[in-house]
Amino acid sequence: MNLTAALLAYAVPAALITMLPGPDTAVVLTTAVRAGRAAAVRAALGVGTGLLIWGAAAATGLAAALRSSSVLYDAFRLTCAAYLIYLAVQAIRASRRPEPDSDEADSLEPKSKRRGLPSLGWGYRRALLTCALNPKLGVFFVVVLPQFIPTVAAVGPTSMALAALHAGEAVLWYLLLGALAGTAAHLLARRRVRVWLDRITAAVFLGFGLRLAAETQS
Repeated sequence: MNLTAALLAYAVPAALITMLPGPDTAVVLTTAVRAGRAAAVRAALGVGTGLLIWGAAAATGLAAALRSSSVLYDAFRLTCAAYLIYLAVQAIRASRRPEPDSDEADSLEPKSKRRGLPSLGWGYRRALLTCALNPKLGVFFVVVLPQFIPTVAAVGPTSMALAALHAGEAVLWYLLLGALAGTAAHLLARRRVRVWLDRITAAVFLGFGLRLAAETQS
């Protein structure tokens, strides 16, 4: 199997794990709703950057070392769980924050320009941290990705090539989700809708965080 065949084969599982709803999806959608399309684009790029970080970790053996050490893995897992729970708390706080409806605003205008709403870089940072602090992705890059590295290929460069493909797919997918959320901006910008979106987002983050904190390394 050459590099081209490896990339084509890896594109399928990479796309499947990308489209599976999870914390990254929640971050991109809430960013699109609360800060506009431009911030959602940056959130998508943040996810892509996080995947490249995992690719670099796999290429250098750091991901495998993390997985092989129960102490390191548990410390990382609990850190990730704490961050997800923190995001849940932030979403709950956002649902209680008084904000006027923004029906009068243009849905294409970045909401980050409005007073009291997040900046464009906020979405990138949240998405980057959420992706980079996801041990499930670490397991994927340790267990799944190496299966697509040809036996005669250099592990480091090939791992980065596969990770770049994965990141590209993720960016395209989350750009699509952000655009769909932006299309419904007038509806999603309503106070009542935002409150429920924040509550659902909080439940997603809290569920993932508690599940991650309670799991044991397999």
